[in-house]
Amino acid sequence: MPRYSRITRALPVFITALFVTAQAATAWHDEGHYYAAVAAVNAMPQDVPAFFREGAASVGHGALDPDVFKNRGLAQLSHCESPEHYLDLEMLEGKELPPLRYDYVKMCIEMDVDPTRAGTLPYSISEWTQRLMMAFAEHRANPDNPHVQAKCLVYAGILSHYAADLHMPLHTSIHWDGRAVEGENYVRTGIHNKVDALPTKVPYNELFAEPLPTALSSPDVFTFTLNELAQSHAQVERVYELEPLLPEWSDLTPLAGEVREFTIQRQRNSAAFTADLFLSAWRNSADITAPIWLDRKIFDETFDPAVVPQQPGQ
Repeated sequence: MPRYSRITRALPVFITALFVTAQAATAWHDEGHYYAAVAAVNAMPQDVPAFFREGAASVGHGALDPDVFKNRGLAQLSHCESPEHYLDLEMLEGKELPPLRYDYVKMCIEMDVDPTRAGTLPYSISEWTQRLMMAFAEHRANPDNPHVQAKCLVYAGILSHYAADLHMPLHTSIHWDGRAVEGENYVRTGIHNKVDALPTKVPYNELFAEPLPTALSSPDVFTFTLNELAQSHAQVERVYELEPLLPEWSDLTPLAGEVREFTIQRQRNSAAFTADLFLSAWRNSADITAPIWLDRKIFDETFDPAVVPQQPGQ
């Protein structure tokens, strides 16, 4: 599903049709998502479980999946998935975002804003962080269970995708592929795809030649995410300042100058924020208890299809 803001409803029908048939935008090509995920895992401190610190390749593999989910042959999934990747802040007119997804949906309805057009990115990040937190809590209770370990790596990969999307500034704005001005035709310039492709033009070892900052954990991931969102949104104007210097997405000539510096900054910020989310999920998981009815060992270790399994407490 392509993105457009509320202001495009006033544009001519042929312009709206252009949006409907346009290719849905992504944030960072696959290299950018893989790089940020791997660097984030590599930045984990020693108190994070060894299986996770050694799982960078699996997390990087999963980091591509949310864009794969947007396949147009998957009508229901693509429709649901697309808004998870962005938040057009201008559409919310400075309103404070509530921490719960459906309170946000209610707020949008009251503002006459379609939440699927405004986007839901901060909720994607917070909710997947909490899924990872729950999986880590299970790992604390069953540290040798390979299924739980695999689940942690899968969840971390998906989380890392949205965390990286947050650092593509055009995923925070109605100006996602050109300037959107009420009452004027929205002319797409192709800037989005050019910015997406920037990480493909700098080798991983150059992006992360210096170690990332020490990862930090936060007990309030939603507020932490909103602060990071604001910082990324502040870079929108910088992206448009660089537009005349951006190479075509297919041009693999190594980057230089201001564009290279911008690319390195965005990729490092993506990885550092992702590392903070991973560490937050791990450390906050110490305060999470699995439901009393949950006993994975019945199925993962001792399942006998010929008998009725014992229930918790028996």
